Amino acid sequence: MKNALATLSRIEKFNINEQRKILVALQEQQDEIITQLQNLNTQFAKDKECQRQNQLMGDFGAYVKKYLQTKENFETQIAALEQQIEQVRDLIADMFKEQKTYEIIDENRQKRAQHEEDLKLQKQLDEIGTNSYIKHHEETDMGE
Repeated sequence: MKNALATLSRIEKFNINEQRKILVALQEQQDEIITQLQNLNTQFAKDKECQRQNQLMGDFGAYVKKYLQTKENFETQIAALEQQIEQVRDLIADMFKEQKTYEIIDENRQKRAQHEEDLKLQKQLDEIGTNSYIKHHEETDMGE
């Protein structure tokens, strides 16, 4: 039982570490898309100001439409990643609970084993004490 609990605990730790790696990768991917969105917004603000100042000929409306589509795409990706991140976080939390359960079960098992060992030792000491008492009284009874 002890080896099984230790094995389960090690497996759970490994699984938690793997999920943490996935979580970090998702967060990095989300950060990258957020940076791209910020860059897109910055570039759009510059282009909009340039268009306003120069009154350039051309179809700025088509540019705005493309910008809005790209922005919406980034925001959709960010929201999807946020959902995946939350799922992984929930999974990690559940895995931590399971690992903690294994640790508590193992700790309780160790406490029971120690208690049983203490009782066994106490019985041995009681037996030694009883035998010593009997032997001592037998010697004093013989001396009378």
